[in-house]
Amino acid sequence: MGLFCAATTRLMSRRRIEFTTRLARFLATATVAAVAFFATPSDGRASPTRFDALPRASERLTQPVWLPHCGMRIVEWRPTAALRTETTMTDQALKVIDDTCQNAFAHYAEFLRARRLPRLRGEPDVLPAISFLPGNTLLDGKTPRALNDLPSRFEAVAPGCCYWGLYVDSLNHLFVRNDPLMKDDSGELVANPRFVRTLTHEISHVLSSRLGVWDIVGYDRDRDEDLAEDFVSFMGMHFPAESSAEDLALHRGRSPRNRPSVDSATARAKVPSQAPPSASANTSPQR
Repeated sequence: MGLFCAATTRLMSRRRIEFTTRLARFLATATVAAVAFFATPSDGRASPTRFDALPRASERLTQPVWLPHCGMRIVEWRPTAALRTETTMTDQALKVIDDTCQNAFAHYAEFLRARRLPRLRGEPDVLPAISFLPGNTLLDGKTPRALNDLPSRFEAVAPGCCYWGLYVDSLNHLFVRNDPLMKDDSGELVANPRFVRTLTHEISHVLSSRLGVWDIVGYDRDRDEDLAEDFVSFMGMHFPAESSAEDLALHRGRSPRNRPSVDSATARAKVPSQAPPSASANTSPQR
């Protein structure tokens, strides 16, 4: 009887911790949403809300694409005309995405143990839907419905530029750059290591949230960002995030002598700080 009561007490305590943390996140998000709803810019247009970040019915794929190792569905994909072959949803591109998920998911528990971080759940709860959108601001990364379309779609969740990836916990939606592939020196399409880096970073945001890490230790955005960068390094990617200019040069074959790869590169570099986004979003900032 005593053991049963002790177990019941622990279970109730754990549920109270999770409820309290989620309630705090909800109230913080509700406050941001309320401010966004009632505020009107000087030009008279309505301010975007966090829900404007979600794809509209006309922007969604006719049939969502299931990624088995990610446990997520792609609901939106927008290619870039100037990099059509590298940014189109093909079987090769889907394999790069799913392989990245498989690798990241397989090592995340080990990573948390190495960092002595607890988790509330053994498996992640409901995982997000994914949108793949243009991110390079020198091409179409700021056009309507691109990843850095702040004025009309993303201002409420990422009021700052510029990003390669964005996870909005309050929407349970992941927004990622659209270039899983790049051309090597011979012109063959291969996995893009910079895309793999971005997706790995964002997967850390997703898993730390959905495994309940922050429900136990308390959420702090800076710590979440540091943890995501630490996971990227843990997975063998020691090169920093690139700027749009560097990304464009790499895609067009005007790359530095040593291209970034998962196993090469020098010590980890800190990504320069950007304008702070909403507390409900976690980002992969551009350099």
